Amino acid sequence: MKKMKGLSMLLAIMLFVFTIAGCSGGSSQENGSNDSNKAVQQEPAKEDGKEKEKEQAAAPEEQKIDLGGDTIKIGVWYDDADPRQSKDKSPGEEEQIKLIDAVEKKYNCKIEFVKFGDYNKYVENFTTTSLSGTPFADIVLLELFWAFPTLANKDFIVPVDDKLNLNDPKYIGWMKNGGSFKGKQYGMTDSSPSPYGIFYNKTLVKKLGLEDPFELQQKGEWTWEKFRDFAKKATKDTNGDGKTDIYGIAGAYGKINSFTEQIIYSNNGRVDKDASGNMKFSLDGENAVEALQFVSDLYNKDKSIMQPIPEDANKEFVAGKGVMYGGFSWELGGLLDNMKNQELGFVFFPKGPKSDKYVSYTPFGNMFMVAKYSKHADVAAKIMDEISLHDTGRKLAQQSWESSYPNKESLETRKAMADSIDYISYYAIPDGEKLFEGVVKDITTGKISPSTAVDKVKPQFEANINKLLQDSK
Repeated sequence: MKKMKGLSMLLAIMLFVFTIAGCSGGSSQENGSNDSNKAVQQEPAKEDGKEKEKEQAAAPEEQKIDLGGDTIKIGVWYDDADPRQSKDKSPGEEEQIKLIDAVEKKYNCKIEFVKFGDYNKYVENFTTTSLSGTPFADIVLLELFWAFPTLANKDFIVPVDDKLNLNDPKYIGWMKNGGSFKGKQYGMTDSSPSPYGIFYNKTLVKKLGLEDPFELQQKGEWTWEKFRDFAKKATKDTNGDGKTDIYGIAGAYGKINSFTEQIIYSNNGRVDKDASGNMKFSLDGENAVEALQFVSDLYNKDKSIMQPIPEDANKEFVAGKGVMYGGFSWELGGLLDNMKNQELGFVFFPKGPKSDKYVSYTPFGNMFMVAKYSKHADVAAKIMDEISLHDTGRKLAQQSWESSYPNKESLETRKAMADSIDYISYYAIPDGEKLFEGVVKDITTGKISPSTAVDKVKPQFEANINKLLQDSK
């Protein structure tokens, strides 16, 4: 849990910079009325104007809401969430402060950001205070694996479909995909979380005479086959002592587990969902087993992954011992600081044979959700929506990428990833990570075949899924 805590806090802070610290408003009712007005304007004008007056009179008006000076609380687990408290305010923070001021006047309320800093007890605090009738916040930032299925099934959070016009393009795909459950929208966010991809040492690629992964990606040819061939060619004994000095793959953040997750999902495989999206053990599916075999071959046959798998592959990559490294985009700054004489690249994980597109997958993503037991649950979603920067926040994020990414190729990948990210959900399953790690350990040490490794954990995995579903009723 400590790993998730550290990463989630860091992701939440980065998310908030461009989500809560940079957004542009507009209520869902206004968006809906715009569509209605457009349809009315296309109607031919009536000669006496009476019919038009009747239509305008019948048009729905936004109901004025007066909260009587009440405070709307937004719950988080980290410091510095309130842009009004920032010492050196960014343009996004300045813009959001204006939105907060406007909302406070519009609804006659106060906006307060409240922190409950114990990440491991955050959900417990939320549920306990909710059951007491007064949740610690009206709008709560929640990890998706906390929210779904448990908090949603137990009605601690409420859908927001009827409060937002989800057809509006200001709502990104990540929000609608990751933040929905059983066909209902619960999550609200302005930006996708830090995507997971492949960093590679462009300097070494040129030195070794290899084809650049970005060029392959742009041609749609960054496939498992090309990736495997690239990794084998990049694995070298440069001084002739019989020992490998440079590996094609140094490893990955989260060790080989995170790397393997990406390979499974990049082949349209899943760990815990069937084809209809229902929770079901799926690691024994054809696509997933094919992916596990691919990882096993990279490690045991090709030996193109650093062996033994390093605890901190980031350091090995920085030291030039690997040409590729799997990691989150937020690691870029540290890599640039430590590899000043090397040119870096960043690409998606390669496409598996069962996939036709590049997607980045993550188990980490948090969104704002409305507490059912909030006194103002009916208006909370609108308030959150109206203090969010939406398109403006994403433009500010892109501006920051333009100043931080080392080259146009990496920047182009990062922009594409923002619109091509999906959610890995099995972290919600009790001991799901531990069981998955056992499979990866078995296949990378070559002890047993992927199918046998999967069969080994299947009974416990299924039992834990059933327990989760039962406990969340």
